[in-house]
Amino acid sequence: MVMDMLIQTNLYEFISLDDDPVFTKIRNLQTGEEIKIDSFNIRKNERFYEIENDELHEVFKSVDKCYAFISSKI
Repeated sequence: MVMDMLIQTNLYEFISLDDDPVFTKIRNLQTGEEIKIDSFNIRKNERFYEIENDELHEVFKSVDKCYAFISSKI
């Protein structure tokens, strides 16, 4: 039996990411700043974007990859 996979899409994948408030908050982070989205702290240092909470700590080089990760978790 083949099961259909349910893939959740994000409205902002069809329109502009510039209209997505989560993407905008991450993109506008300045070096040394930190924001909280859901249960995640997102911080920008000189080279990376860091996402962490009680269960994980991830590092991304680009705002796009950081956004993709956080978008998949919230």
